Amino acid sequence: MEYSKQLRITIIALLFALSACSGSQGTGSNGLMPVAPRSITTKDTLGGIPTSSIGILLTDAPPRIGNLSPSAINIGIDSVAVISDGVKTTLASYPTPYVVNVLAAQTDPSSIGIGSVFNGFYQQLQFVIDVKSSGVVANNVTYPLDFLTNAETQSTVGAGKTTQTTSVSPGTVAMTITAPFMVGDNPAEDVIADFNALESIAQQSDGSLVARPTLFAVPTVEAGKIAGTVLSSSGTPVYGATVVAFDSNGNVANTVDTDTDGTFTMHTIIGGTYHVVIFNNYTTASGQQLSASGQSSTGSILNGPTVNVTAGATTQVGTIQD
Repeated sequence: MEYSKQLRITIIALLFALSACSGSQGTGSNGLMPVAPRSITTKDTLGGIPTSSIGILLTDAPPRIGNLSPSAINIGIDSVAVISDGVKTTLASYPTPYVVNVLAAQTDPSSIGIGSVFNGFYQQLQFVIDVKSSGVVANNVTYPLDFLTNAETQSTVGAGKTTQTTSVSPGTVAMTITAPFMVGDNPAEDVIADFNALESIAQQSDGSLVARPTLFAVPTVEAGKIAGTVLSSSGTPVYGATVVAFDSNGNVANTVDTDTDGTFTMHTIIGGTYHVVIFNNYTTASGQQLSASGQSSTGSILNGPTVNVTAGATTQVGTIQD
């Protein structure tokens, strides 16, 4: 019997950090770190025990970070692992950090490693990040980031409860997301992990940046999207409103903000029924205070529709009047 099946994890990631002790902001022609393939060390497996392959990809979408407009977000990857019942299996490790500009990988995700693991049930994904080779670039300036560890979420709706960030050693942190999934045999499922930039990054009053990572993950075969537009009563776009999808148990499925034209697309949503809520005033997991503009309503919270999300499809909610 052929046991080997492909598990692919797509991580929509925003982890832009320079060492907090690195000093002043640096500049360059584009502020980018070189991106080059690195050798991959995978965990050996025992003969006769079924294993499956797993691939890791990185991508992202342009985030809203205070008054900055990032042109590059560089991530230095030291290693990638999966965890089952507290036992960690390293999928890929790199002799030097594998640096990926995730903004450049929006339409073509960048592969950061392939390994093999025993078939079975896994509860968590873990990414060890080298902060010295990571950073966010805006206006040709590379900004350091205070990477918060063991920090509780400050999100208005509790987004980020399933993500933990811990210190591994000086200059490295581990980002661990609890997102149960199966590898191999039946069923064999891919997993999409979305690093939610809106929730994760905050600009402080002095212009410095902090990150409190917030991820959402679901099996790809069960994943769908929610898309719509938020407009005022006169039909003009509402920009910067925070859209939240709650499942039937009141848990946060994901969050996103509206663009300048009032549109939004929320991905990494497992198929099911959700209540969409619009927040005109919102605090992210990292403590950023967000306010919408252009709305005609006077309330901070607007109840939107209840929608049924179909796996593999984008559920259109149409126009929501704010």
